[in-house]
Amino acid sequence: MNILIDTNILIPLEDPDRQLDSSLAELYRLCEINHHSLLLHPCQKEDIQRDKDEKRRDIVLSRMAKYKLIPYPPMTNDQVLEKYGWRQSSENDNIDNLLLYSICRGAAHFLITNDKEIHKKARSAQIQEQVHYPQQFLAFLKLQTENEFPIPFGIEDRFLHEFDVKQPFFDSLREGYGQTEFNKWYLRVARDHRKAWCVTEDELLAICIYKEENKPIIVKNGNPLDDNALKLCTFKVGISVRGRKLGERLLFTAFKYAIENKIAYIFLHTYGKEHEMLVSLCSDYGFKLAGKHENGRDDVYLKKMNPPKNWQGISAMSYLIDFFPHFWDDKSVDKFIVPIRPGYHDELFPDTSETSKGLFSNVHSMYGPQANTIKKAYICHSNTKELKSGDILLFYRSGDRKSIECSGVVEQIYRGQDLDKVVSLVSKRTVYSKEKIQELLKRDTLVILFRFTGNFAPVSRNKLKSAGIDGPIQSIRKITHEQYLQCFPR
Repeated sequence: MNILIDTNILIPLEDPDRQLDSSLAELYRLCEINHHSLLLHPCQKEDIQRDKDEKRRDIVLSRMAKYKLIPYPPMTNDQVLEKYGWRQSSENDNIDNLLLYSICRGAAHFLITNDKEIHKKARSAQIQEQVHYPQQFLAFLKLQTENEFPIPFGIEDRFLHEFDVKQPFFDSLREGYGQTEFNKWYLRVARDHRKAWCVTEDELLAICIYKEENKPIIVKNGNPLDDNALKLCTFKVGISVRGRKLGERLLFTAFKYAIENKIAYIFLHTYGKEHEMLVSLCSDYGFKLAGKHENGRDDVYLKKMNPPKNWQGISAMSYLIDFFPHFWDDKSVDKFIVPIRPGYHDELFPDTSETSKGLFSNVHSMYGPQANTIKKAYICHSNTKELKSGDILLFYRSGDRKSIECSGVVEQIYRGQDLDKVVSLVSKRTVYSKEKIQELLKRDTLVILFRFTGNFAPVSRNKLKSAGIDGPIQSIRKITHEQYLQCFPR
C-alpha cells in the first residue's frame, strides 16, 4: 500500500538532532516488513523550505530524496474546496488540502498526520477512515503483522540461511539436481530471505521450502493459472524419521496456510525415485498431474484449493480428497458428536493441546506419529451402526474443557474383534499400542478411520445445550442438520 506522510511525521523521522520516537521507529519498520511505500507530496518541499531552523531544513530536504513522490498529484480548485467544505486561508491550509485531496482521488491509500485540523477536514470529506494518527496506524500495522499464519504444533517457520546447505540432509537433492546446481539455487533464494516450514531436533529432519506466486505458468507451453498459487519448492523428509508422518504434517501446514491466505492453488515439482513417496502422498490429497515443467524433466502436480460451486455428481469422499481440507456438510451429510478423553484428544489433535502453547511446542520428541497424521483412527465400543463414509465427526473433549474443538470426516468403518485386521487398519494412525488394541478387542469394537479436517474456536457445552443437544455426551450421538448449523454457523 502507498502511505502518504504529513510533514509533521517526516521531520521527526529525519531530524538527526532529536531522539526518534519509538512508535515512529516501529511504524517505519512495520511498513518495511509489510512492503508498504511511504510517500510524500511534491508540495511538501515548499513546506520544509519554510522551516526557520536552517540546519534541520537542509538535512530534511536532502533526505526527502529517498522517498517516493506522488506522480502527477491532483490539484485543488475552488470547486473542490467548496465540495468538501475546506477552508484555505494560508499556505499551510493549501498543503493540507492537497494532501487530503490526494486521498480523495486515490493517489494514496492512507494519510498519516498529527494535525488535528487535517483530521477535522478528513471527517468533512468522509475520508476519516483513511486518515490516521501515527498511533492508530501503528496499531493497524501491528494487527497486520502479528496476525500471522498460526504455525501448526511441531512445525517451525525458519529462514533458509539458518541451515547449512552443505549438510548431509540435502545430499539426495544434490544427487537429483546436480551437486552445484542445488547449492547455487539454495543460496540464491536464501539471499532473498526466503523461508521454509521445517522440523528440527538438533538437526534438520524435514523441510518444505515455499513461495507464493501470482498467476504463474507452471507447465511447458501452458497458460498462466487464473489466480495466485503456493509453490512447494523443496519437500523432503529425512530417512531416519520416515514413518513419523512428518510429510503429512508439512502438507497440512501448506493447506492451512493456503486457506488462511486465500490461495487458490498449490503445486510442486517431482523427479525420479526420490519423490515417489511424495507423489503417492500428494495424490491422496487432491494433487493431480498437470504436465511437464519447462525443463522437460520434472512432473508438475497441482491441487485446487477452491471447491466448485456446483458439486453435483461428486461424492462426499471425492469432494474431501480433491479439495481437502474443505468438506461437504449440507443436509445430505450426517453429523455425529464423538466423545474423547483429554489425553487421547491431546495425542490426536496436538494443535489444541496445552503443550502446543508452551515451551516445548517445537520439540519433535513431544509428539508421536498420530499427532502428525491427517488420516487418523478412533477406537471405541459404541453400538452405533449409523456411521458411514463421508459423515462428519465432531470431537467432544470430555472431562476438562467440555467442548468441541476439532472435526473430521469418516473414511472407513470396521466393527469386529479381529486383532490382525484392526492392527493393519490403524497401525499408521492410532494412539493405541497393540497391547491396548488387544485389550479393547475383548469386546465388540468399532474402528473409525477418518480424516482430520481442522480445529476451531471451542463450541462449549452451553452452546450445545442451546441448540437442543441435551444430556451427557458419553457415547457417539447423531445430531440434526439444524443443530449443526446452530453450533457451527456458516
